[in-house]
Amino acid sequence: MNENRQNIIYATERLLQTHGLARLTMREIARKAKVAEGLIYHHFKDKAELIFEVVETRVSETKNQMLNLPLQVGTGSLSENLEEVLFSVYHIHYEITPIINCIFADEKLRVRLQEIVKERNMGPQYAIEGLDVYLAAEQRLGRLSDAVETTVLAKCLWMISIQSAMLDRWMGNESDETQARREIRNYLQTLMVGFEPRKKTRAKQYLKKK
Repeated sequence: MNENRQNIIYATERLLQTHGLARLTMREIARKAKVAEGLIYHHFKDKAELIFEVVETRVSETKNQMLNLPLQVGTGSLSENLEEVLFSVYHIHYEITPIINCIFADEKLRVRLQEIVKERNMGPQYAIEGLDVYLAAEQRLGRLSDAVETTVLAKCLWMISIQSAMLDRWMGNESDETQARREIRNYLQTLMVGFEPRKKTRAKQYLKKK
């Protein structure tokens, strides 16, 4: 990545994280990035495109993991592979939650960013689809129950990770990798065990009543 472009993106992120949209002017971005204001427009059409690149730079780590997921099919354990991916989703969204909040606080900015996402044919739905493809491949190997609808499971896992990150951020909880991984592991265990009572459990309950 061009060094000036990279500096502009990083400066924009720092301003969003510390001051929100209030001080996010091209002049302030240029000052933070130590570049001429006109150079910003050489790389980005407008403020919305610049914010999009901030988010896109942040989520690239998760996107790369999704691209590598096919290499994990049939290796290690299913739960461990999923934990790595879901922690990555959690970590990135913990970092970008303040930025996302800024976007939703400005209607014009939100609409413009949605246009950019559609123009570039991008968005989280493709990452979810990648997770779905991975789960379906594991299912064909018999490492995931045939009763599972992989598309639904992929979306559930994605949303659990995002919601956990947003909740921790909103509540002011410090980012704790050990705690986050423990929670993700518990979510996975619950989903993999399922909600329906097992025959053995029902038999125990019947015997207690007797």
